[in-house]
Amino acid sequence: MKHFILKVAWQPVIPLIALMFALITCENDSKKEVAHNPNQPIVLTSFEPDSGRIRDMVLLNGENFGTDLSAIKVLFNASEAKVVGSTGTRILVRVPRLPGDTCILTVKIGNQEKAYTQEFRYKVAASVTTIAGNGEETDTGAGKEVIWENGLDNSRMTPVYMGIDNEDNLFVSVRPGYLFYINTKENTIRLIATEAQHGYMQRCPPYINPRNNVIQTGGEGAANRDRFLFLDPKTGWAPSIKYIKSWDWHKLQPPAANDESTHPHCILNEDDGYYYTRYRSGLIAKVCPETWHAEAIGMTPAGQALGLAFNPINKNELWIGYWGSGTSMNNGLCTVDVSDTTKFWSPDETAQIGLMRNFQRRSSIVSSAGHRDGPIHLAQFNQMRQINFDSQGNLFIGDSGNDCIRMVNTKVNPMMVETIIGIPGQRNFKDGNRDEALFNQPQGLVVDSNDIIYVSDWGNNRLRRVAVE
Repeated sequence: MKHFILKVAWQPVIPLIALMFALITCENDSKKEVAHNPNQPIVLTSFEPDSGRIRDMVLLNGENFGTDLSAIKVLFNASEAKVVGSTGTRILVRVPRLPGDTCILTVKIGNQEKAYTQEFRYKVAASVTTIAGNGEETDTGAGKEVIWENGLDNSRMTPVYMGIDNEDNLFVSVRPGYLFYINTKENTIRLIATEAQHGYMQRCPPYINPRNNVIQTGGEGAANRDRFLFLDPKTGWAPSIKYIKSWDWHKLQPPAANDESTHPHCILNEDDGYYYTRYRSGLIAKVCPETWHAEAIGMTPAGQALGLAFNPINKNELWIGYWGSGTSMNNGLCTVDVSDTTKFWSPDETAQIGLMRNFQRRSSIVSSAGHRDGPIHLAQFNQMRQINFDSQGNLFIGDSGNDCIRMVNTKVNPMMVETIIGIPGQRNFKDGNRDEALFNQPQGLVVDSNDIIYVSDWGNNRLRRVAVE
């Protein structure tokens, strides 16, 4: 029995020891320079292990790799791995962050490129902790007032949407009409705007302009069709309301004088420097921040879209997350290229073409709510709320109706959707790892400079922090 126990205890350690030995061998052998022969093909035979997490080591076997590490590139799907060493017939690499659920490994050396036929399974590691909120809801009734003076842990809040600035400070809209500034490093919270005093609307996500850290939001309702609110930290977040001064409609009709005029967002396109917003009617408009002249650049299908974000890699690619709003786009995740204006109108602009021709519904064409991971064209969502990208182009989604956080890997073909944390169908509150953490209608979602995700867990009356690797 003792021998059996000893054997079982050592089994998980053997692969690690083997890879550490390979690492030492690679480092030693790489001192013996072996040149890659560009006239001979790269030969790939196998790699091990066939699964792992971020920073795990993987040993690639083959021929004609050479030992010049600067010339060797290894990709897990589209994500580049750190090359640790090479003997010419073996390459040792570290697994990159979030390359995708199932990975194809590709070796590039000089003008040669070849992929392994076997697949690598990436294991996501995720955990969630609570950073603010005592679990009590807020409203206008007695005993439900917002409380923040006693620190993050003792605060009472029902958080809605979120923003984040260049220094990773958080901005959180809270029912019934408050906007808070949270410094997570100092563990402090501060009220900076209210609906009654500053005109802030809680259902308008507080987007933070990355160029100047100014908070920007759109407006709700027919009376606010041309209205935008700005809060500048340089002036103590004193409110500044701006109005569109003139329009180019391009034969489009203005939104009707009702909820079609609601435009919650005001986000910067870092490629052209204009502000962009989408009206519930489906109209996409861009606004010059200097002249406040607006141009209606085209139409998307009508419906309430509470998620709007530009892809940081393809900067003109606007992602739209439709809520369950009683239209054909219910629960649809869509994209449109806002720079491709030649496809919106006829050359002389004498005729309206209608919907933007490059508008695409990326997720399943089934508009009913559901939960399905996998290739994006099959994926289903349930009342998407705020969406945001990390620095690598992964899109994260507050999937409110499914009580979980989803991720779209936009760098692989086909794009893949994965549930990062939260258990669909189990609405509750629990911190912990990927297998146990629970949410209750997560709505707001932002990603900081270290790719940490912050979530306004609306139904649990808390702010949560999600680390994903």
